[in-house]
Amino acid sequence: MKKILSLVLAVMVLTASATAAFGAELTVRMVSGGADAREEGLRPGEEYRFPLMIRYEDEVPTHLRQEEGEGKRFSLAIQSGEEVILPPRIETEGGRYYLTVTTKPIYGTKTAQAEILVRLQDEKTGKELGRDTIRMEVGSPAMKGVEDLPAGEALRVSNAAPVLTSDHFRCLAEKNDGEEVILAGPGWEYQVDVTDVTDKNLYSTAAVLPEVLEKYPEQEFRFLSFPGNPDFQAPGTLTVDVSDLSASYGGEFYLYRYLGDRLYYLRSQYDSENETLTFRPSQLGSYVITDREIGDMEVRRVMTGALEAVAAKRSA
Repeated sequence: MKKILSLVLAVMVLTASATAAFGAELTVRMVSGGADAREEGLRPGEEYRFPLMIRYEDEVPTHLRQEEGEGKRFSLAIQSGEEVILPPRIETEGGRYYLTVTTKPIYGTKTAQAEILVRLQDEKTGKELGRDTIRMEVGSPAMKGVEDLPAGEALRVSNAAPVLTSDHFRCLAEKNDGEEVILAGPGWEYQVDVTDVTDKNLYSTAAVLPEVLEKYPEQEFRFLSFPGNPDFQAPGTLTVDVSDLSASYGGEFYLYRYLGDRLYYLRSQYDSENETLTFRPSQLGSYVITDREIGDMEVRRVMTGALEAVAAKRSA
């Protein structure tokens, strides 16, 4: 997903002539919807594009155009945070410059600092014309409003803020007198004891696992993954909505967990009345639902682009 933010690359200019010389001061200001993006933070697994802006003397900053960048070049370096961001890049579109930052799909419970050094240089001599360091927080936000949830009501988990802290779980346990709590996301519910549970990231996705599609291109699958692999230490009941699969699967459901290049068969129960599939994991991971038993469960990880190849083969 691409997110267009506003980044101001304010380069102080000593003269405002047609061949203006750039000053030594280079500053970067990140703004997202009127708020400081450094305070809001960047979320995992997303791509952000920042328009590069230039300011001549005391004028209002404007989007840096390609003709203004002639004879100059940008240099980018990650100072810290290589574990949470990919190498940034400068791109052009419509004759204007953009800085693109892609965050890695890492779904822990803590945020990490990332720093990118931006340098503007003379293309021929390499002389530095200005520099600045962009600092940002990368990670999944914590959920808000947990304390307002009535006792006995399911807690809806949003991928926009999927982290639940130990304080959240303590609050839920007290509200429900130590009884199991229902955590719910898109297409799933997890009923579990949250007494003394530590911080968890409950981000979930139905994205396909390309390595599974490549090995079994003729088979139908439904995927559900929790990239943070939250472990509750004791089994809970995970219920998955399969109402849209009941007719095509004919009531035949086979559930597997994908872990370390292998599929592991899991016992599950299909409720034909409610059209749900239930099983009891203590740790939430990556799951594969299909209508036929899988024999060879060794799965080889595939390179980028394999998913597109499989999709093309299916549509041929």
